[in-house]
Amino acid sequence: MKKIFALMFLLIPALCLHAQDSTGVKYLVNNPKISISGFGSIFSETSILNSKISESMGAGAALIITDYFFIGGYGMTLTSNNYVNDLIIPSNINPDTMLFYNTKLRTSFSHAGIWVGGILFPRKRVHIGLSTRIGWGNVHLEKSNLSYLYNVNNLLDYTNNKVFVLTPQIELEVNITNWLKFNMGVGYRYVSGVDFDRFRSYKFNTPQITIGIYLGGFASKEKNDDETNTKDPETDQ
Repeated sequence: MKKIFALMFLLIPALCLHAQDSTGVKYLVNNPKISISGFGSIFSETSILNSKISESMGAGAALIITDYFFIGGYGMTLTSNNYVNDLIIPSNINPDTMLFYNTKLRTSFSHAGIWVGGILFPRKRVHIGLSTRIGWGNVHLEKSNLSYLYNVNNLLDYTNNKVFVLTPQIELEVNITNWLKFNMGVGYRYVSGVDFDRFRSYKFNTPQITIGIYLGGFASKEKNDDETNTKDPETDQ
C-alpha cells in the first residue's frame, strides 16, 4: 500500500513539469464538445482519530472529461503519531511478537483506490465540486522507533485489519491559473473492516477536512476567449 502511495508522489513532479502545456490537450480532440485533460494533486486530511486531531497526507492523479467530471486514483497514509503504550499481547500469539512487549506502538492507517468527482461551473474562478474516494487498505500497529517506510518486521501482525474506505465530500475550489488550483473539502470518512478490539474505540468513521493543491489543465475564461478570437470569420457571416 505504501509503495503505491510513494509511486503517486513520484508522479507529481512529472505532472508539474507538463502542467502548463497540458491545457492544450483539451482542444486536440476532434469533437469540440469533448475535452480531455488531467491533473496531479497533493492534499492533507484532518480528522479526529482516537480522540486526537490527526493528519494524513495523500496524492492523486486523474483525467478530466469535458471540464466537469474526473476519474483517477489516489493514495493516503496517516502521518500523525498516534501511539499505544499499554497493549496487552495475548500469550498464545506467535513468539516473534516478544519483540513488541513493553514497546510503544504507532498506529498505521493507509489506503488507496479510485477517485471520482464532478465540478460545477468550472470556468468561474471560485466554484464548488463533489468528489468521492473509494479505497482499500490496512490498519495495524507497528514499532514506533523505526521509520515510516513499510517493513513487515515492524508490523504487529495480529493487529492487522484490511479495511474498505469511502470518503465523499463537497469542495470549494479556486482557479489560481489555468494550470494551478486550490481545493478545500469537507466530508465524511466511512471505514469498514476494523475488527481488532483496540481499534474499535478509535472511531475511524468521522467528519474530515481536506486541503489540496492541484496542477494540470483546468477550464479557464482566457481559453474560451482565445477560441472566440480564432473563429473563422466566414462562419460568422
